Amino acid sequence: MNEQPAFDNELWVNARWVPDGNTVSILSNLSVGTSLVQDEVVLAHWKGAGSSNQAKTPDEPVFLLAHSNQLFTELSSQLPKDKDLLGQKWDLKWAPDLPHTGIFGRSSDIGISIRAVVRAASINTEEGMVIIGPDAIVEPGVHLKGPLVIGEGTTVRMGTRISGPTSIGPHCKVGGELSNVSFQGWANKAHDGFLGNSVIGRWCNLGAGTESSNLKNTYGEVRQWNAMAGGLTGTGLQFCGLLMGDHSKCGIGTTFNTGTVIDPACVIFDAGFPPKHLPPFSWYNARTENMQVQSLDRMLDTAAKVMERRGVKMSEDQRDKLTRLYEERVQSGS
Repeated sequence: MNEQPAFDNELWVNARWVPDGNTVSILSNLSVGTSLVQDEVVLAHWKGAGSSNQAKTPDEPVFLLAHSNQLFTELSSQLPKDKDLLGQKWDLKWAPDLPHTGIFGRSSDIGISIRAVVRAASINTEEGMVIIGPDAIVEPGVHLKGPLVIGEGTTVRMGTRISGPTSIGPHCKVGGELSNVSFQGWANKAHDGFLGNSVIGRWCNLGAGTESSNLKNTYGEVRQWNAMAGGLTGTGLQFCGLLMGDHSKCGIGTTFNTGTVIDPACVIFDAGFPPKHLPPFSWYNARTENMQVQSLDRMLDTAAKVMERRGVKMSEDQRDKLTRLYEERVQSGS
């Protein structure tokens, strides 16, 4: 680095920045007190006591997410870029010997960790690679179609059908039918039901039989909640399913309309369609359409239990962020 940061210095990186092979080098050459800026958007900043603020631009443009939907729409272009990196990080074995598993396409596009388990599945690489990470388990009767990455510690339940481009994990449990979905990690959809063109946040749980529409009956453009506009706006997409924020959950048989946005820390239960947008900390009865603000203490207590079951403890920073989100919801009066 140009200047070694002190222990109490902090590197802030814009979460919209999608890293690539040059990202580490770019950040390593960023000095304390210097911001990296592209088109007036701060990409990264070394924050340090007593340092002066300076700005520099990257030598080449970097990719910034403009919308959460890109977490699934960009998978087809982004997943292949991770092939070599994941191959090294996970010590993948390419073209593995998989008894009782049917392979369609090139076996050389299958990369499986030596710590993963695959039992009597079918794997199709005709449209892209299939990568299975360490400690992942693919149970019998699973059908996998690339491009697809299954992360560390993820379990794919018996009879699951997954079509790429899809990214799952780490530490998820998935079942049913999935098509072009991004699971951010530590989330469960362990039972039957369709989910397509969607993003599922961390620590979510989708009850058995949960279904999400990803195509309108008119085959027209899907409209979706836009927080900046304060209403529904066009997405430019014909296929768009569910965006679900961290720590949200839905009960058995929940049905989501196209372009539904569920903010963090929501609970949905009973039969019926939820609205196309639920603000954070919603406690929503889909049958009666009654909505209340979920208790912060109850939500935090449940979240802590869910995380402890996976051997993870909620940090004070996570607790503080959820508390601030709750306070914003209460103050909004929505």
